[in-house]
Amino acid sequence: MAVKRLTRKFSEVVAEVERHIIDSGLATEKELKAWRLRAQTLPHKFPHSTMVLIEDMWIDYEVQRDVIYKHVINIMKKWDPRICSPGSACCIKSDVRIMLYDAQHRSLAAALLGFKEVPCAVVHTNDPNFPSYAFELLNDTGVKRLTPGDLHRNALVRYKNGSFDIKVVKARKMQDQFDSVGIDLQDKASRNSDSLRGENPYFFSHFKYAQKAIDVDDSGKVLHSILSAIVNVFPDDEEIDQGVFIGLYELHRIGDNLPEGWMVTLLESIATTFKSSAVVHAKGRSQWAHVRPGATWSAPEAMSNFMREVHVISGGTLPLSYHGEGSKMGIEEGNVAKGLFPKTKFKELS
Repeated sequence: MAVKRLTRKFSEVVAEVERHIIDSGLATEKELKAWRLRAQTLPHKFPHSTMVLIEDMWIDYEVQRDVIYKHVINIMKKWDPRICSPGSACCIKSDVRIMLYDAQHRSLAAALLGFKEVPCAVVHTNDPNFPSYAFELLNDTGVKRLTPGDLHRNALVRYKNGSFDIKVVKARKMQDQFDSVGIDLQDKASRNSDSLRGENPYFFSHFKYAQKAIDVDDSGKVLHSILSAIVNVFPDDEEIDQGVFIGLYELHRIGDNLPEGWMVTLLESIATTFKSSAVVHAKGRSQWAHVRPGATWSAPEAMSNFMREVHVISGGTLPLSYHGEGSKMGIEEGNVAKGLFPKTKFKELS
């Protein structure tokens, strides 16, 4: 038999939750008191809920995520106005536009179903960053978390609006490197969209790898070098391969006293065997599975060691570091996967 769920007075639940928070050590009474004092003394008021004409609403896609069409369809199929709670919107300074920053999908569903207005809780503020902060706070938990791309885009908005928080400045510096090389930093779904596709001939979709590169050198020089090297050596590849990217990153991270331009030198030696960056990545995975059957793929270790060993047997002399004897990929010793190399190259190994 299912356990019966009790109907309880809300104030009793409030008291119970407070006791649990304190007893479990999640927060102290002093912290709760400080949070209450801060909340009660803020000059801001609760937003005013009202019906807003759809004609008067705007969406700022520097802040908002892209439309998820299936989500709109699901709402339309099961439409019930009783659960169409107010969306969140704001008016900034003297701008008369009502900028929706939460409830985009149910508002779209309402409009498509023929409604002319929807409920909104509208905040009036002078802070141009408010929609970004609010959107991130509302959406970075729950079923559909914000993607790294969403967070990056929001950071760029804050920089544009005058924020110089460390995270925001790093995001701007990271974006600058992609812009200077002519690479769009965007996910694959956006790249494949006619309306969202970037204008540059190249794109890179792994935001977290890009962030690793800016974290290891916040001047942006390392990130710029990685991107430039891949584009220069593999100019016909539209996508900046993430495996080659993380391999170069890792070789930089563990390396010491590497010469200027070493990334291009390394990739040029590899390109004499593998004609595209995607093939380098695929061959690295193949060799990893060959020497470590059943092991979980570890891209930084695998790609950096694979690229180093291909460079060595190609006659390269760069002083590239690796992760110890146990991490070797077996190429130098001749333990290569079947078909790893073209038949005309390294016959004695394959």
